[in-house]
Amino acid sequence: MDMAIVGLSFFLATFIRFNFSLTYFEPSYFKYNIFILVVLKAFLFVIFKSHTGVVRHTNLSDAIRLLYSNSIAAILLGIISFNIPNSVWDIPFSIIIIDFLLSLFGLIASRYIIKYIFKNLWNSFKTKKKVIIYGSGELGRLTRGILLNDTRQNFQILGFIDDNPQKKGLSVEGVKVVSKKNIFNLINKDQIDEVEIILAIQSLGVKEKDSMIEELIDLGFKVKVVPPIKQWINGQLSSQQIQTIKIEDILDRPSIQLNNRLVKSFVNNKRILITGAAGSIGSEIVRQLLSFEPDTLILLDQAESALYDLESEITRMKSKISLGTKLFFEVKDICNVSRMEKLFIEYDPEIVFHAAAYKHVPLMEKNPYKAVSVNTIGTANLAKLSSKYKVEKFVFISTDKAVNPTNVMGASKRAAEIYVQSLNRSHNNDTRFVVTRFGNVLGSNGSVIPLFKKQIASGGPVTVTDPEIIRYFMTIPEACQLVLEAGTMGKGGEIYVFDMGEPVKIYDLAVKMIKLSGFEPHSQIKIEFSGLRPGEKLFEELLTADETTIGTHHPKILISKVKFEEYEEIKTRFEKLEKELNTVSNDVIVRFLKDLIPEFSSNNSPFVKLDKEKPLEIPFK
Repeated sequence: MDMAIVGLSFFLATFIRFNFSLTYFEPSYFKYNIFILVVLKAFLFVIFKSHTGVVRHTNLSDAIRLLYSNSIAAILLGIISFNIPNSVWDIPFSIIIIDFLLSLFGLIASRYIIKYIFKNLWNSFKTKKKVIIYGSGELGRLTRGILLNDTRQNFQILGFIDDNPQKKGLSVEGVKVVSKKNIFNLINKDQIDEVEIILAIQSLGVKEKDSMIEELIDLGFKVKVVPPIKQWINGQLSSQQIQTIKIEDILDRPSIQLNNRLVKSFVNNKRILITGAAGSIGSEIVRQLLSFEPDTLILLDQAESALYDLESEITRMKSKISLGTKLFFEVKDICNVSRMEKLFIEYDPEIVFHAAAYKHVPLMEKNPYKAVSVNTIGTANLAKLSSKYKVEKFVFISTDKAVNPTNVMGASKRAAEIYVQSLNRSHNNDTRFVVTRFGNVLGSNGSVIPLFKKQIASGGPVTVTDPEIIRYFMTIPEACQLVLEAGTMGKGGEIYVFDMGEPVKIYDLAVKMIKLSGFEPHSQIKIEFSGLRPGEKLFEELLTADETTIGTHHPKILISKVKFEEYEEIKTRFEKLEKELNTVSNDVIVRFLKDLIPEFSSNNSPFVKLDKEKPLEIPFK
């Protein structure tokens, strides 16, 4: 196609030069002239690779390549004609200049015409997707370009929203700009369901952004957001990365960013064991650790299917990036002490991140044996093995439910905290034991977000236990950053807590999720109150009444100051409990926890009776 345009341009240039008359043509010269020109330009097109661009994606860089090749061709033809006059090589300068202009125009125009025809013909078979872009700055204009160049979907940009008074009544790149209050100048109100608004502003404060999103959702719009630049794939934005607003995006608090500057020096080239590696927290710890290039990761979980999924995910990662870390996947139960000891002997871990636990409050209220067996005794045995085999650091992942526990799950985790802290102070111990304690994790397995999503997808109702119930929330990456940061800074014996801002009302969370899904709360998706579950409380604290905090180098991470127990006494009680755990009743197990943790007071549970009765004897003491 290019060579045909080159030949035609030279013919037209010659025709124009001789005043549109063939009288002055010298056919014998002309055929040599056009041969020289075609061969020379073909050679330069190959050198500059002007033919390699995909025509439907033609852009300025393609035009520049054509400009270079045609300019050099014109210069070389001029030099040849000047040095070899009155020969077949001699092409008049006027023809060279006219040819340069015609061929350059023809080559560039042909590409853009084909691009235009292809795009409009292709898109004529697709439904138009109407879009309004919030923000007409650089990011907004980039977003517009990305959408218009997307060949998979047919986007129609209706306009920009921008409250900058200097842009009032103007257009940007041919697209009208309106203020937020004049949004309905772009569409009719009955078109709301057909229109998406893409938020393309990254300079907004959290409160301002949340308010803006909620206002647009309340109007009935579907809202999407352009991700932060650091999340763009290979530094490039694509339309697939422009995602629907997630509940994490409107948490009503600034996202917590931790300083991982020292983490690499902590984990680089280390042998690391992660228990519960296939869970929500464990698997994210694995992903984050991989970027710091540890020597070995031992990924342990008793959930075979989930561990297989994690192995498949990491295998796909290894096919895309070079991972020098050795990986071992182990299906094991942390309660099996002999198997755990063999694992410590085989791999000799230097750091342990202990995330394995039973965490569902109502289920553990019915099964105190499993809660104590895994969360308490399992943790204690792992801690003993870590101390015995000289692990450098043991990071235990606890929960805010361990604070003033009202359920067996929280009490079992608090008992484990007491054990590892007392072991940290033992004179025979060299391992540093660190505890991290945080609130609910958004999107983790079994948490309220996936539950609400399923309920909304099935048409409701969405069930909230109580209209006044509130919880602290953080995202999975934030929770795992805390774990890594705590592991880095911990000297041993600390309980690290997160300043997570204001707690969130679960009812408000349900309302926002329903609106984000494009439905109207109560009318389209009902919200029902099911009552507090066994062991559940309205408000969960991060500190007990007796605990105080001290700051760290990070303003969002605090250290809880707690009373320490003597290890020998705790060790004796735990050993007696472990020995008889399989035979004693649930009441005896819970009595043990209540005696060990005086602030443990059952709520909405069969074990409330134990708070009123005075036991005849204290179990395992």
